[in-house]
Amino acid sequence: MPSVSLIPDRQLTFSPELAETIGLEEAVLLQALGEQLADREAWTAISLARLQATLSFWSIEHIADLIGKLVTLGILQQRQSQTPGSVLLSASAEASVSAGGVSSPAAEPEPTEGGKWQPSAALEDLIALTHGIPRHFIASIATQFIETQGTEIDTQFRQLVLSRWREAQQSEVKAGQSQAFEVSVPPPFGKDWVPSQDALDILAQAGIDIVFAESVRAEFILYWSERGGPPKEVNSRFVEHVRRRWLKHTSQLHHSTEPTRIPRNWQPDTSVYETLSLAGITESEAKALLPEFVMYWIDSNEVHTSWNSKFLQHV
Repeated sequence: MPSVSLIPDRQLTFSPELAETIGLEEAVLLQALGEQLADREAWTAISLARLQATLSFWSIEHIADLIGKLVTLGILQQRQSQTPGSVLLSASAEASVSAGGVSSPAAEPEPTEGGKWQPSAALEDLIALTHGIPRHFIASIATQFIETQGTEIDTQFRQLVLSRWREAQQSEVKAGQSQAFEVSVPPPFGKDWVPSQDALDILAQAGIDIVFAESVRAEFILYWSERGGPPKEVNSRFVEHVRRRWLKHTSQLHHSTEPTRIPRNWQPDTSVYETLSLAGITESEAKALLPEFVMYWIDSNEVHTSWNSKFLQHV
């Protein structure tokens, strides 16, 4: 079986510097458009199908999206085409596209009146759009920029902005981490301690009487004082403590242990019907047995601690 060479017979080239600035896919597409957009002043009809044949690893929809990004960056201009499946494109003044290569999309910078170099508006737009850096930050770096020999001045400035932006981001992260580990002095905890307003609001929203919450505050303070001091989340612990005590309080009121006679208008709790439904007995069937149940226990004149349990047994 003949071996298949993995070395392509046709290669696509692109500018690494441009890829850093506008993105890898955008740089590859811009290079592929180079020969067709050699005349920068004229509008050129570009067939998306022919372009997709060259860039077969992309769909036509993806190529159209990349063209839109290049238009947004100001590198290309686009008009509506009358021919289906094609677009009218022209290289903008900031782009320098030729058959031999692609240069940076930034316009040639002009010195200010004082002679100090300033980045062009196109270069600022490119940095802001590509890297998400605020324009006021770019402007602040421009006042500190000093040109050196070697690479192009636009490249030097862009690299300086990116470096300073990363430093600023790292400084913010470190500052946030240091604040997270700061140990604050806990508030005094004694007989005069009171919960925060947020804690009281949470209890009120849960339907818990604030007077009741105040009545259990002293036992909460005593409990934690005997353990060396308040917990770290003292207000959250207070809310939990009040909720437990409130649940116990309401449960005792609802399920009294004192035996009573059944009243003539007695009705079972809704939980009784829910329990019966698990046994396949509907609420209407249970209610049909209620009159005879009440009459029987009124006549017996007996007392019980839970008429709900008796009704469950009866049904």
